[in-house]
Amino acid sequence: MLHKKLLLAMLSGLLFLHLVSCSKKEDAGAPPPALSNVKGTPGYGEAIFTWDAIGRSPKDSALYLYTSISYTDTAGKVMEQKFSRYTDTAVIGSLTDKPYTFTIKTVGPQGAVSAMTTMSLTPKPPVYIAIAGTIKITASIGGARVAWENNSGKTVIVNAAYTDPATNKVVSKAFTSATQQGVGYLSGMPGGSPVTVVVTVTDISRRQSNPVSATITPQTEVKLSRTGWSIAGFSDQEAGGEGPVSGYATAAIDGNISTFWHTTWSTAETPYPHWIAVNMGQVATISRFGLVNRQNNHGGQTEIQLMASTDGQTWTDLGTYPFVQKNDEQFFSVPPQSWKYVKVVLTKGPNFFGFLAEINLYGAL
Repeated sequence: MLHKKLLLAMLSGLLFLHLVSCSKKEDAGAPPPALSNVKGTPGYGEAIFTWDAIGRSPKDSALYLYTSISYTDTAGKVMEQKFSRYTDTAVIGSLTDKPYTFTIKTVGPQGAVSAMTTMSLTPKPPVYIAIAGTIKITASIGGARVAWENNSGKTVIVNAAYTDPATNKVVSKAFTSATQQGVGYLSGMPGGSPVTVVVTVTDISRRQSNPVSATITPQTEVKLSRTGWSIAGFSDQEAGGEGPVSGYATAAIDGNISTFWHTTWSTAETPYPHWIAVNMGQVATISRFGLVNRQNNHGGQTEIQLMASTDGQTWTDLGTYPFVQKNDEQFFSVPPQSWKYVKVVLTKGPNFFGFLAEINLYGAL
C-alpha cells in the first residue's frame, strides 16, 4: 500500500512538472514576425544594418516588441543591443576592424523570438585610426601645416602640439572637422630651428589614436611693415564722435593701440556686419592676422571673418573666428598665401557697433 502511494505521488509530481513546463512555454507567447531583406554594411568602426519595416497593425504590434542584435566583442563577451520595433535601421558602434558575426532577431512582448538572421561583417578601421593614418605634417611660415583626409563624414578632433624651446611649455591647438580634406595651422614657432610636432586624432566617444609625429624646420615669420599701407574701403566709420583720430578707419593701421576705428554710432545705428579693408601696397605672403581690440572697452564684436584679395575686387574667404573682447592682441592663422589686400569683417556682437585698435599682419615678403 505504501509503495502504491509513493508511486502515485511520483506520478503526480511528474505531471505537475510537465504542466509547469508547458505553462512556461506558453508564457513566451507566439513568435513575432521575422525581419526580411536584412542587409549589413561595414562602416568606420561600426556595422550598419537595414531591413524592411514590419507592419504596424494591431496584430503586428501585439507580437513584436523590439529587434535584438547580438555579437561577441574583442574581449569574448557577448553583447546585445535592442532597437525599437518602429525603426528599420540599426548601427552597432565601438567596433574594431576585425570580423564579427551578428545574430539578428525580433522579440515579442512575452519573450518569444523569431527566426534568426546570422551575418558576418568586418568593419573599416575606427574613424580616429583611419584619419590618423593620413596625417601629414609639413613646415610652414612660423609654424606647421597639418593635413588629413576624412572620408567618413564624421566629426573628429585633430590635436597638434609642440614644445616651445624658449619656455619649454607645450603649445597645442585643436581642429574640429568633418570635412574630407582637412587642414590646420600651428603657429608661433621660431623659424630656422627644428621643432617636433605631435598630432593625435580623437572621435566623439573620446577614443584617441596613437600619436603621429614629425620634426620640421619652420620658415621665419615676421611682422609685416605698414609702409605703403592705406585704407582700401570700409562699411562705415564714426566721423568725429570719437575725436580727431579715433573713430576713423585710418586709426586701425596707425600703429597706436590707443586709437581705434569705430563703426557709426552718432548719426545712425548701423547693424552688423561691418568691415574694413587694407591695401598693403605690395604683394606679401600672409600667414597670420593679429588684431588688437579697442583698449578697455568690451562691448564690441564677438565674431569676425577674414578675407583677402589680389586685386581688391575678388575676395577669398579665409575663415570665421570667435573674437574675445580683451586688450591683448589676438592671432588668427590662415593658409600662407600671397595677397595685396585684406579685409576684416565684424559679423556679430552684443551691440550694433564694433571697433578695432590695430590690424597687424604676419608672414613673409
